[in-house]
Formats: sequence, C-alpha cells, structure tokens
Amino acid sequence: MKKSLIHRILLTLILGVFVLATASAQDAVFLHGSTHKATLALHAGNACEWKIYKVLDFADQKDANPAAADEFTFKDGIDNAANVDITWKKPGKYYLIVEEFNDGLGGCSTRRAFAIEVIESATIEFKELVSNDCSNVGNTFETELTIGTSGIDDSKFYPIQVYYSIDGAPVATPITVTESKSLVFNDLAIIPEHTDKNQIITILSAKDKYGGDIKVTLTGGVNIHTRTLYGIPIVDDINY
Repeated sequence: MKKSLIHRILLTLILGVFVLATASAQDAVFLHGSTHKATLALHAGNACEWKIYKVLDFADQKDANPAAADEFTFKDGIDNAANVDITWKKPGKYYLIVEEFNDGLGGCSTRRAFAIEVIESATIEFKELVSNDCSNVGNTFETELTIGTSGIDDSKFYPIQVYYSIDGAPVATPITVTESKSLVFNDLAIIPEHTDKNQIITILSAKDKYGGDIKVTLTGGVNIHTRTLYGIPIVDDINY
C-alpha cells in the first residue's frame, strides 16, 4: 500500500526583522546577534526537527552544507520542539529547515525551508552633531538619531536600546528609542552657570528589539553630539 503523506505543515516564524520574499529571494533579514522564535503548528503525536544550512546563494541546494556550530545556537540546545529560539551569531545566507514526522509506522515526513539572510548590523549616529541651550533650560533634552538599515524596513528594529556617556562618564541605564528616532534625556541635572559650558553626549552601543547589535558609526565623529550650554548673565545691582 502506498504510504500516505502527513498533513501539510503549518509554520509560523516570529521574526524580528521580517521582509517578504522579493527579487532577493530571502524570507527574512536578521541582525547579527539577534534571537528569534520559530513556531511550528505540530500535529498531535508527531515529532519535528529543526536544522540550519548555509549557502552562498539562495539558488543553491538548500540542504547541502550544514551551518557551523559557531554560526547559530538553539536556546538550551533544543532543536526538536514545536517552539525554538535561535540566535544568529554570524552574517551570511542560511536556510532554516523544519521536518515533521508522522506518528505512524510509515515514517513519512514533510519539510519546509525558510531563506534567512543575517546582516552584519544596522548603523546608528546622531542626525545633528551640535546644539545649544541656555544653562537654565532644565534637565530635559531631545535630539534625533539616524538609523541606517541598507533599505530594510527599520520599523521591525524598535524599540532600540541606546547606551551612552555624558562628558566621558558612561551611564548605566540605556535610553529606549522608538520609531520617532528621538533620543530623549529626562534627568541631565543641569546646574545653571554664568559661563558657557560644552556637554558631550557620546553613543557607546545600541541593540535592536531582539538583541541584535546596531553598529555605532564612528567616522567623522557622528556618534558624538556637542551641546553648548550658554551661561546666564549676572545682573549687577541696579541704581536708581
């Protein structure tokens, strides 16, 4: 008797940076270092297995070259569950292939492949490198960032965590940046002074929603914003 195939696999990838397949042929684009969940609607009693293969081009055979162990990790080493978390550790082109096995004696299975491109990083820098305020303006300040994503829809990256320093002193708590791309400071503790003072804000590092590294652009000092705080004039005694 001819073996019957299992029902068609229903597979959903919950992707951090999801791009529908176009001429480039990839199903998704991820940032290096990011972690994403893949979920299979596994039929009752069936088993499954996830595997990752590397290719030079998405037109290549999908399962010819298994990806190296240092290019990805399955969380807790689990690659045979309906839900798996995968950290993509190196840039490149990959096929994520899931195979579902039926629970009968026939040993039938079905596979499905997803083409995933892992890019080195997006980039982050200040849109404006200088600004100025009176030193009695208060403790809040806002400036805009530029996020470079090589044409990828950057809405999937947010919220972004931006780590920074003030006058060379790193600040432990990052600032959360939304799609507005505004870096908002609420507690700069500015003390009004009578002389001009420069405040140096430096972007140290940044990560996307899924922990992917966003590269800080250093060329030309675009990771540094110089804010000039003008001194408040001293009013002498008034004689009248």
